[in-house]
Amino acid sequence: MRIAYITLHLDASILNGGVGKKIQTQINHWQSAGHQVHLFLHSPDNNGFPDSTSFHFVKKISFPLIGSITKELSRIQALANLIQAVREYKPDLIYLRYGLFCFPLQKIFAIAPVVVELNTLDQQEYQYRGAMYYWINRIGRQIILSRAAGFTSTSEEIAQHPTNIRFDKSTIVISNGIELSNFEVLPPTHNMVPRMVFIGTPGYPWHGVDKIIEFAILKPDIHIDIIGYSRNDLKMEEIPKNVACHGFLQSNEYKKIFTTCDAAIGTLALHRKDMEEASPLKVREYLIHGLPVIIGYRDSDLSNRQYDFVCQIPNTENNILEYSEHVYTFAYHMMGKRVDRNLIAPLIDQSLKEKKRLEFFAQIIGKRDQ
Repeated sequence: MRIAYITLHLDASILNGGVGKKIQTQINHWQSAGHQVHLFLHSPDNNGFPDSTSFHFVKKISFPLIGSITKELSRIQALANLIQAVREYKPDLIYLRYGLFCFPLQKIFAIAPVVVELNTLDQQEYQYRGAMYYWINRIGRQIILSRAAGFTSTSEEIAQHPTNIRFDKSTIVISNGIELSNFEVLPPTHNMVPRMVFIGTPGYPWHGVDKIIEFAILKPDIHIDIIGYSRNDLKMEEIPKNVACHGFLQSNEYKKIFTTCDAAIGTLALHRKDMEEASPLKVREYLIHGLPVIIGYRDSDLSNRQYDFVCQIPNTENNILEYSEHVYTFAYHMMGKRVDRNLIAPLIDQSLKEKKRLEFFAQIIGKRDQ
């Protein structure tokens, strides 16, 4: 197969994080399986992403009205150029990571069958971005999803949600995975009191970083490292002394912090965007490094399994307060321990997940040729 991979609006902070790693690993596996793949990036940044073609648009202009118009025209022109490049590439299939609709995206559906990757319940998520973006997405998703040849979904919840299932498309559920060979199990710690770590991106209230601060205040003997957030991002007058904010770090930098930690914290507030199930990349990275995890949602690969290295708490607003003693006991119990890689690897190995995805692609192309 000749595959065109398209991402929309992703900036450097996203592409340099877990999402970028996932995209690169997907492409590597598809190429290793003998397929031709090219990544087409629609981005405000010059990312330097390997083996890709970037189409840049203006990120921000100071003048409110003129700036918004200029930015949108720039975004449209960049996407038009991207679509022309995809047309010249002549793919057998287009893989589109779902993003906010932008004119003239509708033209890609005339080039080749399009498989859309669904990563979230987008209508709920765009409610956090204001009325304008909510309605652009509400209208644009109809154009994208009605014309797609099929969907890949990162969870059963997303696949079966009424807003998606109504399009009656061929769908496969493939939870997020990681490339195992890129990570090593870290040595156990020798801490006197537990250290925990959280990694995330500011601006996403469903991460639940505010709950982590509440827990730190309740349990001042547990040290918590927060990666991806600066002190200013937390917007608090006073940060507890047992919390360290490190801001954005490269993987080799935050790995050093992982080495010092006994457990890691996953998503704690998925309920804030009306979701129950997920498969966050950060949790998979914690686990393959050997870090036990605290999660406040139903994990597509981990939940309903009896693992002593997974501390599952309910997906509710007061979960960290109501279960603070449970989390506290778990942190102490996990001191000096690491997750057995052999137990977790078969569940989160991206190579196995990409094999399923490629089989799905072949089915989509086969339907077109019938």
